[in-house]
Amino acid sequence: MTIEVIKNISVLFREEAKRPVSLLDYLKLNDLRINELLEDENRNGEFIIEFELEQDTITLSYEMHELEETSQVEYIVYFICKWKWIWEWYSERFLEYDIPFGIYPTIIDYAKARIRPLELMEEKILELEGFTKEDLLFYYGSGPFDDFEEANRNLNQILEFDEVNNKENMRKQGLYFDQVMEKWIQIPASLDIIENVIRALSNVSLRED
Repeated sequence: MTIEVIKNISVLFREEAKRPVSLLDYLKLNDLRINELLEDENRNGEFIIEFELEQDTITLSYEMHELEETSQVEYIVYFICKWKWIWEWYSERFLEYDIPFGIYPTIIDYAKARIRPLELMEEKILELEGFTKEDLLFYYGSGPFDDFEEANRNLNQILEFDEVNNKENMRKQGLYFDQVMEKWIQIPASLDIIENVIRALSNVSLRED
């Protein structure tokens, strides 16, 4: 069994017959978020994802509106979520702002620890403090609010139809078999690259108005 380490991930976008460019550069040039690009039915193209491994290079390409078979979401969304959730579950941290997992007794404690940027967190706290205890219970539940459980639920979505991988093997051996690349990936040695690439993509996934 050959075990690979991810040394780099390049994500490109090719609009129709044009040359491929960095997806992040394309989004910045066109003032778009990923969801806005996917919602544009008049725009066509393909995503090109290149994994540079220690002993190989794998290049994948997907039509812009093509859906991933098991999840029925666009491939680029599935790709980002998959590697984000693997990173978070293994690292026990949230990717976008590198916040460690915690367990919070109240929704206000949860908001203080989780919501970023700080200006948005402060706005949310003021909103929550305007609720009655009954309203907080009705809308958010009684708590506690457990980040570890959330990470497990997210990873379960990736492993739902996976007959090769399991959490015990991923945690103890640090191995994940990527069925798209058909390669065993050493998770710990690949975390830094996954973090840098997927964090940047996660931060342009939705328009924040």
